Amino acid sequence: MELDAYNECDDKKRPMLDTSEEQKIISDVIEGQTDRYRLLVERYHRGLISHLTNLLHGDQAQAEDIAQEAFIRAFDKLHQYDSNYAFSTWLYKIADNMSYRLLKQAKKTVQIETVENSLPDDGVTLGERLDLKTTKQAVRSAVKTLSPQYQQVLTLYYWENFSYEQIATVIDRPIGTVRTWLFRAKDELRKELNGQA
Repeated sequence: MELDAYNECDDKKRPMLDTSEEQKIISDVIEGQTDRYRLLVERYHRGLISHLTNLLHGDQAQAEDIAQEAFIRAFDKLHQYDSNYAFSTWLYKIADNMSYRLLKQAKKTVQIETVENSLPDDGVTLGERLDLKTTKQAVRSAVKTLSPQYQQVLTLYYWENFSYEQIATVIDRPIGTVRTWLFRAKDELRKELNGQA
């Protein structure tokens, strides 16, 4: 299977697939039309790389390697895919498991370094821009103090726009745990930021 188009896809040209189209593509691939798998790669590779870059301390090269390997593994195991779940959820879970094995081997902790991207960057004056930069740095530092699981649920929920159900599948925990971790993560983040004020 070739993934030559993996790094060539432009975000603006990604095909938007609804669930039925996605299921049809998966069915076609399983039946032997392997070239159609490229549509899934084009749809999800940029988001997956962004997600993995967050988990891997900003190491985009490593994120790209793991994302490509995750697509290959998903292709090889596509006959095991459970259509009750979104393909993206299944793919992210494969990639996350690979990342956590790598992080465990390297004895690193998960960090999120793009929290500041959720803040508006439309300051008018230099003073406002400096205040915004300071705020972004404070948020970035505060998020780094959170436990890895809290960092992960924040990333999936706010930056990857995953639902509670999708997050539960990715982290292999009940939805109630997702809600609890997200609530606690926001609470700890708020306390950390107030402590820095």
